Formats: sequence, structure tokens, C-alpha cells
Amino acid sequence: MSDPEPFTRALERMNRFQEPEAHALIADLRLPAGSRGLDVGCGVGLYALWLAEAVGPGGRVLGIEPGEERVEAARALAGAALPAPRLEFRVGDGTAIDTPDGSLDWVWCGDVLHHIPDTALALKEFTRVLRPSGRVIVKESQALSALFLPGHPDLERRIQAAEMERGREEAGERSFQERRQRTLESLGEAGLVDLSLQTYLLTRRAPLSAAARDYIEKVVFGRNWGERLRPLLSERDWQRRGVLCEPESPGYILARPDYYCLYPITVFTARTRA
Repeated sequence: MSDPEPFTRALERMNRFQEPEAHALIADLRLPAGSRGLDVGCGVGLYALWLAEAVGPGGRVLGIEPGEERVEAARALAGAALPAPRLEFRVGDGTAIDTPDGSLDWVWCGDVLHHIPDTALALKEFTRVLRPSGRVIVKESQALSALFLPGHPDLERRIQAAEMERGREEAGERSFQERRQRTLESLGEAGLVDLSLQTYLLTRRAPLSAAARDYIEKVVFGRNWGERLRPLLSERDWQRRGVLCEPESPGYILARPDYYCLYPITVFTARTRA
């Protein structure tokens, strides 16, 4: 297996994997034409671009990331697609947003809120920058676990448990999945109203598109389930993982003509009080 992907490349691969449903879920939000929004933790900028396209030429979308490297990656990948001020990227902190009170119509936070240790502080900031009845939109991939190894549920559960345990090194007491699953609770605790959620199930079947194969092979199998998990799996499970997940293996699961995967995305929404 090759070295793990740089994180910005892994983010791009994940976004491309999700792209068909991303456009659908953004359309379902019915963001007002000409509205102003903020993408907190914009990553490589693709979702910010798709959001900016959805609100049209009169809208404005700002994507923020705490590190200059990801801001530059977003500018390089998506920044030239639309002119400023329709789409802009800059360094920013989701728990200390450099935006005036009540100046935005919506805040989007995709696959990031569970990474912010002080969720309450982040949601307080989201609320502060929103106008009355403004929307908080939190997208979380895999609040429910995905299925990447059809026919091998026990092995996949153990791999997912190892991944969750490894994630605690960053997540702390609560795993990332627990944080994802508590999103609705966190929105309510923040004093937001009109809470709702909708889950989209991505289905990919053989023959896989290039985007689907790249994401599963390079990010899921290569990065997320790579050497970082080896100390947390039994030798037998590590060997079985290799048979199914290594591209050079005769038993490589992505080479099967009947391969499929199931991958959930949940969109949580809420509003500030009128």
C-alpha cells in the first residue's frame, strides 16, 4: 500500500466521491437566492463552491479554515471558479469568527463540528453571526457507519471499532461518531429552534466510477484503515483486511463485479430565534 494521502488530497477525494448527492442535498436546502453564507472548515473549497453556485450571482459565500495551507488549497482548487465576492477563502476560526453580529443568512459546517472540542462555543459563534431566523446547517458523514466490505460484517465492525479507538487520540473522551450522533442534541442545547435532520444514503456499485474507486481505495482502505490501525487489530484481522483491501491482492474486494458500498450523509438544520 502506498503512503497515506496528504490530508487536503484526501478531502478532495471525499468531496468528489460525495459530489452527486452533495448537489442534491444543497438543492434540498433551498438556500435563498442572493443570500450570504459562511462555510466553517471549508477544507479544499468544493462545498463552498457548490453552495455559492446554489445562491446565485447575487449571493456571497466565505469559506474559512484555521490554517493557511488549507486556505491556499481551497483557493487553488475552487477559488478561480467564481469571482469575489461571490466566493472567497480566508484564514478563520469557527470559535472566534471575524464577522459582525447578525450579518449572515446561514452558516454551513460540513464534517467539521465533531472535530471542534468546544462544540457549544462554536455554535454560540454561529448563532452570533446569523440574522434572526438564520440557519445553521451541519453536514456529518457517517453518523451511521458506512458499509465498505459487503459480506464481511464482523471484520468491518472490528475495523470500525479500531478506527474509533484511534480517533479518540484526537477526539478525547467522546469518539468522533458519538460527537456526530449528538449533533441534534448540541443544536438544541445552543438554543436553536426548528431542529431537523435528513439522511442521504450514497450507493456505489461496480463498475465503480473513478471518484468512487479513488476515495475507497486511497482514503478508506489506504489512509483510514492503513498502518495506523495495525496495532489495534489482531494479526488474523490485519491479514484478512490485507486480502480484501490491498489493490495487489487476488482477493481485492473492489475488483469484484458484484461490489457495492453504502455510505450515509446526515444534514442537521436549525434556526436562530426570530
